[in-house]
Amino acid sequence: MLIQGFHLSQTDASGSSILEDAYFSFPEGSYTVLLSENVMAATAFLKMLAGERRPVSGTLRVNHQDTYSLSSSRKRNWISEVGVVFSDFKLFLDRTVEENIIFTLRAKGFWDKESLNAVGLLLSKAGLAAKAKLFPEALTEGEKQLVMALRAMIFRPRLLLADDPFQGMDETTFEILFRFLWELNKTGTTIVLSARQAAFLEEVKKTGNNLAIRWIQLENGKVYSLEEKAS
Repeated sequence: MLIQGFHLSQTDASGSSILEDAYFSFPEGSYTVLLSENVMAATAFLKMLAGERRPVSGTLRVNHQDTYSLSSSRKRNWISEVGVVFSDFKLFLDRTVEENIIFTLRAKGFWDKESLNAVGLLLSKAGLAAKAKLFPEALTEGEKQLVMALRAMIFRPRLLLADDPFQGMDETTFEILFRFLWELNKTGTTIVLSARQAAFLEEVKKTGNNLAIRWIQLENGKVYSLEEKAS
């Protein structure tokens, strides 16, 4: 999905300004990392992209459509193609790891007779096969974050929005999710995720990957590419 912002102004949950007459564009199929030390600002920005927080002013377009002017039915169709990883979208504590992921497939309308095998394969690749039948309370914080991300990725969304998805992960789990996100992006999914600048950059360096990530920064009401800011 192509994402474009024109003259956008926005506030965070506390009412503080995070965007002021901002412009930005995330090409279809791109992998963009939003760097920000302001956690509330990054969350509000991603929730605006997800259609959850209407901008104060300006226009947000996804695939050339103003997402906040869509009819209810068209907005539902659009949201069905979007995967989200937000801290307030918790795992269901009364469902197993496997059932948490199955729930998303059913809700998005992607459940069929092959889906259970797909879930099993995904958990196996993520190193969680032995924990598929466990409830979330048996997982580490990093494993919970990983399952939340897998839940958002399992149906191969056209757009994936993730708010600091690597929070609480050890190096091994970080590398697993990093690889999954990159593989998803290679299938054509547009990815926008937030991260705290210093910590994330250091972890990416450890992976040894030189990937085509678009690095941008949310600062002083504007969205800058790091290259643009450096110049």
